[in-house]
Amino acid sequence: MCTAVSTIANGGTYVKPRIVKQIIDSKTGAVTDVETVKREQVISETSANKVLSMMESVVSEGTGKNAQVKGYSIGGKTGTSEDGVNTNRYVASFVGVTPISNPQLVVLVVLYNPTGEGGHGGGVWLI
Repeated sequence: MCTAVSTIANGGTYVKPRIVKQIIDSKTGAVTDVETVKREQVISETSANKVLSMMESVVSEGTGKNAQVKGYSIGGKTGTSEDGVNTNRYVASFVGVTPISNPQLVVLVVLYNPTGEGGHGGGVWLI
């Protein structure tokens, strides 16, 4: 999910995921940057921008309202699925991207079998 949302945030261009931005040698202080590898255009920039705008609406007025942070433009998508058939167990998720104008960060939160007063929906657990 993070790779898909990152592709949308990058204007439809797939960028190979990486965990580390740079490596700093604690003894010498030498810095080695981990290269960003851009690949092909997966979806059009127009489509990516439309989806990003829809994700912003999810947070500003939809099921992701609990992800709002004053002073930040955030887009996201909530998700709820069943963990099997007739198990009464659920998977709640939220994937978010910020800032909308120049995306720098994508975050995915997944909760397996959430319980509590709020229910099991993906947008409930953003508090």
